[in-house]
Amino acid sequence: MSATTTREAETTRSRPPAPVRPRTFSRRQKIVITVVNLALFCVAWELVARLSGVPSLLVPTFSAVVGEFFAMRQEGILWANLWISLQIYLVGMALSILAAIPFGLLVGGIKILDRIVGPYVWALYTLPRLILMPLILLWVGINDTARVLLVVLSAGPAIIVVIMDAMKTIEPSLVRAARSFCAGRRQVFTHVALPSTVPYIATAVRMGVSRGLIGLFIGELFTAADGIGYVMVLAGRQFNSARVYFILLVFVAFSVALVGLTQWLEKKASIWRSA
Repeated sequence: MSATTTREAETTRSRPPAPVRPRTFSRRQKIVITVVNLALFCVAWELVARLSGVPSLLVPTFSAVVGEFFAMRQEGILWANLWISLQIYLVGMALSILAAIPFGLLVGGIKILDRIVGPYVWALYTLPRLILMPLILLWVGINDTARVLLVVLSAGPAIIVVIMDAMKTIEPSLVRAARSFCAGRRQVFTHVALPSTVPYIATAVRMGVSRGLIGLFIGELFTAADGIGYVMVLAGRQFNSARVYFILLVFVAFSVALVGLTQWLEKKASIWRSA
């Protein structure tokens, strides 16, 4: 009996420890954590602005920033300008997605085009948007077209470079297998290349969404006569820091919502990758 007990003890000691599972949070817990985090941030902002002695021109109180929502709503400048900015952004992003995805697939799928066109796409991708402002103003002037064009030039290259790289990640064995079954170029593209790049297309759209919003923000600061960015410029000229902070929060909230939506779409598209 003692020998059996000794063997069991040795077996227990030699058994590797059970793997520790990382803690995961439910959807409700994530929402609660986010709400509590935001509430603490708002309270801390209010207390620091009131007790630190920093002039309100530099750091207004959070209550004053929230008050600008009601002030702008009463003045009738909030929803109208938000709608103008949203229209311009949606038009620019729609043009970017419709043009950049096929272009990226084409350039990434043909080596000679990748060698010729690829460097120019990368140059445009790395170019700061502000450098394009004088050229855009010469092309189209100060109007809504300038803002749409800046959104396209901000989002389009970001989408293209991701898709170009995605086309290079396609497994050659899959292409050879399709060729062995006498698949043509179109069939290889539709049945091999496109399903393999769908998750990367979702990632490309997520990058384009954020960069397009930056383009919209820059365009409205320098070329707009309306829109929420133009209202921010006017508030800065009037030293209304609370309104400037409020519009910044609007941009941040809009950006977070868009990125969250594209991350959800990217997660759905990842089913293609696992398949």
